[in-house]
Amino acid sequence: MSGSGANLAGCASCKGRCCREYTVNVTVADIRRLATGMALHPREFVALKEKDDGDFRLRPGGPKFDLRLKHRPVTEGCVFLMEIAPGHARCGAYAHRPRVCANFPAALIGNTVTIRSDTLCGGSDSWNLTAMDLPALRANIMRNKAAWREHLRIAEQWNARVEGGWRTRSEDELFAFILTAEQQDSAERSASSEPSAPSEQPEQPKPAEDADIPGRPGEDAGQGGAAGEAAGTAVAGGQDVGDPAQTSA
Repeated sequence: MSGSGANLAGCASCKGRCCREYTVNVTVADIRRLATGMALHPREFVALKEKDDGDFRLRPGGPKFDLRLKHRPVTEGCVFLMEIAPGHARCGAYAHRPRVCANFPAALIGNTVTIRSDTLCGGSDSWNLTAMDLPALRANIMRNKAAWREHLRIAEQWNARVEGGWRTRSEDELFAFILTAEQQDSAERSASSEPSAPSEQPEQPKPAEDADIPGRPGEDAGQGGAAGEAAGTAVAGGQDVGDPAQTSA
């Protein structure tokens, strides 16, 4: 549920379906914000899911993994979902939630801010666009797209390190890099005393066009963990959010 004026009819009677049935892929920025704001290590709330089009490797030539919020085994809800009473739930990390959660149910289609037509908790008529802060939503969606570009840049840096080595990296090593990537990059640049000749900059990776649009039902949102260990739980009718996430609080 958005904090930008989207807290309307569609979320008023929230039962937390989107926090149980969507897979929430998170950016590096999302992870840092949650780790700092909730005083948690990323291992407590991030699961790695192997995917052909994932972002991060753990060993040279190995598979790539997406980073997504974990789900609880019993309730099948996001680890941050608070079960208040039967049929009622709210986000326990609301102030620090992933950006795509904050933007839900809005999406930027072309140049127009609109409401998704296939939300779990109602159709596009469940929310009133005229009551929403559309400029703020547009700005937040664009910030999320920028965050995904930065996320992919950091993934490239990490993968280059992995490919240049010989051993398998642990998930904790990946999380440490995610939390300190800028500092490490700056230190490496400062350590070089030889001025380097200007080189042509490679084209920056771009997030998918639907980076703010959650996926449709059909994928198990659950078993994370790079070594095949359960890092999340199967979510009934799990929807892969691709680059984004959803929230119900």
